[in-house]
Amino acid sequence: MKLEILENNAQPAPGIPPLLFVHGMWHGAWVWEPCFLPAFEKLGYKAYALSLSNHAGSPSKKAFNLLRIKDYVADLEQVIRSLEQPPILIGHSMGGFVVQKYLEKRRLPGAVLMAPVAPFGILESTLNVLRKFPLTFLKANITLNLIHVINDPRRYRYLLCSAAIDDKAIEEYVKKIDSESYLAYMDMLGFDLVNTKSINTPLMITGGGQDHSVTVNLLIRTCARYGLTPVIFESMGHNMMLEPDAKKVVAAIDKWIKSL
Repeated sequence: MKLEILENNAQPAPGIPPLLFVHGMWHGAWVWEPCFLPAFEKLGYKAYALSLSNHAGSPSKKAFNLLRIKDYVADLEQVIRSLEQPPILIGHSMGGFVVQKYLEKRRLPGAVLMAPVAPFGILESTLNVLRKFPLTFLKANITLNLIHVINDPRRYRYLLCSAAIDDKAIEEYVKKIDSESYLAYMDMLGFDLVNTKSINTPLMITGGGQDHSVTVNLLIRTCARYGLTPVIFESMGHNMMLEPDAKKVVAAIDKWIKSL
């Protein structure tokens, strides 16, 4: 099955690992197009972004709600095998969880977890949605259709964006979203959590100070599992790659990669 892969125009350079971006729930490779792919190209990195099965331009592997986290890990493994050398992974939100699951059994040069779903699960984030949008949460669970969580610009902004992103951009993002697998969500809730002790790939963990989905408190607790300190961008929301100051995140990641 051929997955959608976006890439920048940088040429692979000997000794410099390529970058592979993994998106979060409801999104696709398109989230990396406005800033991350071109910005890393200017820095000399060959970079790729995949759309997981059933997302954006990738084909459907099976009925959406039957997809598991292990299916997304298989997608990631498929793309990594196709690359010229082992990449540095950059996973956002659910993508950060998928990256952690991949790294349980494999070591790579490095990985960046951007506002990742915690290795101990998504329960706290779920409760945040329940408290803020109880009727929406009920509808999503009754219909088993998680798109209801963010298919409204107001909810999309609150959960995923800071006030710095303009309303028109939010409306465009909402038009692009897909639903998300209920079984994959259940895996992150507790069915298939991360064994952090089995991960020995160097990690960087980042997050936004205005993130209502993966809060700073959650980020700190995730970092504690790995013995790390989070890199916090105080003015940013959850979707850091779409924030006006996203290049600050790029610069921090570039600095970390060069320190490896």
